[in-house]
Amino acid sequence: MRSLAVLVVVLVLLVVSGCGVVDPARPTAQPDVEVFGNLLDVERSADDPDSWIVKVQVGAPRSVRAADEDSGKPTPLVEKTLEATVTVGTDTVVLVDDRPGLLDAIDSGTEIVILPVVGTSEMYGSNDLRLEASMVMDFASYSRWRLPKLDPDSDIEVTDPAMINSAGLELAPVPVAGGEVLYFSARLRSPAIEDDSWHGSFREGFATPEPGTAVVERSFRSKLTGQGWTVPELVRFPGLDEAAQVRVTWVNADETICLVTVTTPGEAPWIGRATRSGANRRWSAPQKIEGVGDDARDGVYLTGSKSKIVFATLRAGATQGDLFLYDPKAEDSPAALESPIFSAGNEWNPRTGPDGELLFNRADRQLILKDGQVRALRLPGPHRVPMTQAATTDDGRWLFFCMPKYRMPEMDEDIFVASLTEDFKLGEPVPVDEWRP
Repeated sequence: MRSLAVLVVVLVLLVVSGCGVVDPARPTAQPDVEVFGNLLDVERSADDPDSWIVKVQVGAPRSVRAADEDSGKPTPLVEKTLEATVTVGTDTVVLVDDRPGLLDAIDSGTEIVILPVVGTSEMYGSNDLRLEASMVMDFASYSRWRLPKLDPDSDIEVTDPAMINSAGLELAPVPVAGGEVLYFSARLRSPAIEDDSWHGSFREGFATPEPGTAVVERSFRSKLTGQGWTVPELVRFPGLDEAAQVRVTWVNADETICLVTVTTPGEAPWIGRATRSGANRRWSAPQKIEGVGDDARDGVYLTGSKSKIVFATLRAGATQGDLFLYDPKAEDSPAALESPIFSAGNEWNPRTGPDGELLFNRADRQLILKDGQVRALRLPGPHRVPMTQAATTDDGRWLFFCMPKYRMPEMDEDIFVASLTEDFKLGEPVPVDEWRP
């Protein structure tokens, strides 16, 4: 905890001390490090109607200073006149109390943290730091993410296995029947600090992982009734009790066919197909779809097809994922999807929509391919809201997706729902446990 906070303050001090002889009209490039301080002012940019200018009094947070003083190593103070001028745009992520928010929701004087866009930090003279923000958040949100030792009791966790969302990871939503049936995957979240416990709901099939063993991920099914969602039930497949990951990624309308990603310790993931005679019957053991090959995951059938599968993979030594299409009638199948889907980025989690849309992620961006064009899906608001793993309902009216709470060492992912229009505009996100169509 101490090393990160002091590193940032010391870097700022070094910048300040070295700028006394610099022409104040000529900027000097600075290391792109987190900037801590108190919010002074927010105003619209006079040059860009889609940007805001945020003024910050740079300095170490009170709780960090107090913790350092208690340890007998007080944090050096930043020169009081050092101010940061921060440009916040539509691609900036703004977090307030752990969730996406507005700059207007942060009161003047609040302790905040700025994460800069790489290559934008510059110093003018000795007390005018300027940068563009990739993220802006209140310090309480930042400390729960990057400094969990600072106040370990501040995080109120949901651990009720009767709910869908929890303090663990809820992933890969697959809505069926207009969203009134939901398949999703879940696993526990790793401890953040020494003596910390595993986080999340201990659902059926979960146990505290033994040291050196894989964290178990399983799929669950819940149905929306007049009294709310039913308790999520484990989706069982024969012969997979020892698998580390069993993730349902596609289900047909009558819930008699599904595609499953299976990963066993020490082996590459593979895609299987399971069937059953009715929605209340038991699933068969998934049969591996040999045509897609090894290291295949997140398979979905193309809309209207019973044989063509889009899936994600790391092939030919790739370090980032790509999307491939398997067509059993094509000689060169499976083959990588071409531009504009293929890129140098990490493409993952393909899903298909009712009108042939392809939804997928590129890094932490949610994209959709429609009529040959790729566009980003954005939630309402002036700033970017991180969202991934989106899937539409079969009628195209609703979008289920994941949004993170920033935590260490991994995100706390929850499932949300938003309305979806024909031109792909989204409504306000609602936690899935609270959603009613």
